[in-house]
Amino acid sequence: MSTNSKRRLSLIAIAAGCTLILQLLNGCKPNDKAFSGELAYKHVEALVNFGPREPGSQSIIKAQNYIEKELNEFGWKIFRQSFSDQTPQGEKDFVNLRARFSSGDNDIDWKDGGGKILVCSHYDTKIMESINFLGANDGGSSTGILIELGRVLSKNPNRASRIELVFFDGEEAVVDFTAVDGLYGSRHYAKYWRSAPQEKKPVAAYVLDLVGDKNMRIDPPIDSPPHLLSQLYKASRQIGKKSLFGIHPTPITDDHVPLNAAGIPAIDIIDSAYISGGKWHQEGDNMDSISSQSLNLIGDVMLQIIENSISSN
Repeated sequence: MSTNSKRRLSLIAIAAGCTLILQLLNGCKPNDKAFSGELAYKHVEALVNFGPREPGSQSIIKAQNYIEKELNEFGWKIFRQSFSDQTPQGEKDFVNLRARFSSGDNDIDWKDGGGKILVCSHYDTKIMESINFLGANDGGSSTGILIELGRVLSKNPNRASRIELVFFDGEEAVVDFTAVDGLYGSRHYAKYWRSAPQEKKPVAAYVLDLVGDKNMRIDPPIDSPPHLLSQLYKASRQIGKKSLFGIHPTPITDDHVPLNAAGIPAIDIIDSAYISGGKWHQEGDNMDSISSQSLNLIGDVMLQIIENSISSN
C-alpha cells in the first residue's frame, strides 16, 4: 500500500473517530425538554424531608413555599386558594395551589378554564398520631411529577398555556372517607366549576395518586370517563408501556370524584394495588419504596397525553 493511501486511511479513521466522540458527547448532554425521573425524585425527597404534611402544619407550609418557588422559576404563576372547612376534629385550614403558565405580565383569569387540561395531585399527608407518616408515594410522588412537568412544559409556552397544575390540600380523610370527611381540597376547588358555563370549564382532568412505587401498576377505576381511559391507554402504547396499565374493577374515592360531579371529565391515574400492598398509610411509605423509573414513566405518559390532546384540537 502506498504512503498516500495509508495517509488517506488514517485521515478517514481519525474523522470517523471524531464523529463517534461527538455523537457520544451529544448523547451525554441532558435533554432539558425531556421529563426527568431523577429530578422528580429530588422533589419528592425535598417534600418528605419537611416531615408529615398535615393540613395547617409547619411542614405543609414549607411544602407550599417549595412548590411555589420551584414553579415560579419556570414561569408559572401560583394562586393560593385558601379556605377553612369543618372536620371530625373541628375546623381546619387548607390551601390548594393552582398553577398556570404566563410568559408575560398579563393577568390570569382564574375563573376561566375554557380549553384547559388539569393535571392534579394532592400534597398533604394523612393525620397519623401513632406513626411518622411521610407519604413519599401517597402525595409525594404525584407532587414531584407535577413540579417536573412544570419545568418541561415551560419549554413550550403554547403547550404550557393549555395546562393548569393543581395541588390539592386535604385529600386525606381526617378519620375515614365519608361525604364530608376527605377530599376537602378537590371538593372546594370543584364548587365554582359546578355553576360555571360549560365553555368556561376545563375540558379534562388527570388526577395522579400513588404513582412512584418500584412495583407500580396503574389501574384506574372502572367508572373512568371512557374517552380519558382511551387517551391513557393510547399514550401508554405510544411510549411502549401498555402492559403496566389496566383497570380497577370498582370505583375509587379520590380527587377525581368532585371534578366529575362538577362537569369536568376526570380520571384517577392510580396504583390501586398499592392500597392493599402493606405500605399504604404506613411508615413504609418512604423514599426506599420510590423509584425514579416509575416517576419517569408517569411523566412520559402525561406529556404524551398532553401532546395528543393539544395536537388533535
